[in-house]
Amino acid sequence: MAELVTLGAFVAVLVGSVAAGVPTVYALLVGLALFCGCAWRSGHAPGEVLAMCWHGIRPIRRILGMLLTVGILTGLWRAAGVIPAIVAYAVPLATPSLFVLMTFLLCCLVSVITGTSFGTAATMGSICVSIASGMGVPLELAGGAALAGAFFGDRWSPISTSALLVADVTGTDFYGNLRRMARTVAVPLAVSCVAYLVAGALLPASGGSAALVGELRAAFDLSPAVLLPPVVVFALAALRVDILLVIVAGVLTSVPLCLFLQGMGVAEVMQTALLGFSAPTPGTEALAGGGVVSMLSAACIVCVTSAYAGIFEETDLLSGVEGVVSALATRVTPYAATLGVSVLASVVSCNQTLAIMMAHQLSRDLPQTAEEHALDLEDSVVLVAGLVPWSIAGGVPLASMGAPTASMALAVFIYALPIWRLATSWRRGEGR
Repeated sequence: MAELVTLGAFVAVLVGSVAAGVPTVYALLVGLALFCGCAWRSGHAPGEVLAMCWHGIRPIRRILGMLLTVGILTGLWRAAGVIPAIVAYAVPLATPSLFVLMTFLLCCLVSVITGTSFGTAATMGSICVSIASGMGVPLELAGGAALAGAFFGDRWSPISTSALLVADVTGTDFYGNLRRMARTVAVPLAVSCVAYLVAGALLPASGGSAALVGELRAAFDLSPAVLLPPVVVFALAALRVDILLVIVAGVLTSVPLCLFLQGMGVAEVMQTALLGFSAPTPGTEALAGGGVVSMLSAACIVCVTSAYAGIFEETDLLSGVEGVVSALATRVTPYAATLGVSVLASVVSCNQTLAIMMAHQLSRDLPQTAEEHALDLEDSVVLVAGLVPWSIAGGVPLASMGAPTASMALAVFIYALPIWRLATSWRRGEGR
């Protein structure tokens, strides 16, 4: 009974924080206090409770380092001209009839390169939504296409922090997971492209993007040399180099571009690495962000939710829910059970990291290999978290783009992949 009361109080705090606009990390800290208190009341000494928390945090220390390094990378890639060049080269391709499709594909590209849905939404996503407003394209449609593209790379990128987290908690090979994810994405990607192509044809627009490209070319040196960092990152990833070294290489190759191509000073580069990129002109404000500070909240969330995992593992807080999941798995496929758990975890947790940790905790004992479990998480909770209006996973990207919440209903890829996986798992006779 105490466990259910604690979980109920945690959900109430989370929902209350979202409704009040309080940063989720504070609600998660309150939840940590509640879970620690519950563990203490159940007979565990304070030292044992702290040990539980550390047991959950210890395995993800490497993830924390990667998060901070990715923050440096995204800040420097903005300042070095990498992201501005991608925008300037690609946006002119978005002709009126193809605009919605191009919005999806451009956001897919940027999200794969940066590995973050937040960064993609704040740069390419916000730019595409702004152009949509001037072209007469419904913001719900443009926002849905941008959100879907942002989550494409959030799921599958050589520097995706969610993919890194899934690999870490499941004890699987990161590059092997990327390879398996590539096998399940073809049909959902094609369906998404067709849907957005048809939508664009039915909703012709007018207008252009010359002013935006002019702003970027005036503020940055956009010679092809600025594309060196992503080329290096993907080349090293193809060679299966340790992912932390890949990210560091992306950082190191961007520093000379900042110094010698964009004319920044050493102190300015260091400031950008720590505090993020500051836009030089009003027309480039959408590119601001990144840096270590941009990842501090995420790092804190990962620490707190990992502490949850340690407590959940050594107490009975989730035993009742785990029993329901086990019973469900005898009637449906392991993927269907994981998807159901993912929906519940995403609705309750209000953020992607905690949803991943909870979904893993509740579905890790299903009858499947660790590699299959990792793929099921990638094809469920990583995406579903972006469809919860009160979750920071979907709410923050839409807010940064200036797109309405209704855009979630038009994020075709985020729906298409889980539906495709459900259909194929049953067709192959995996159902019980």
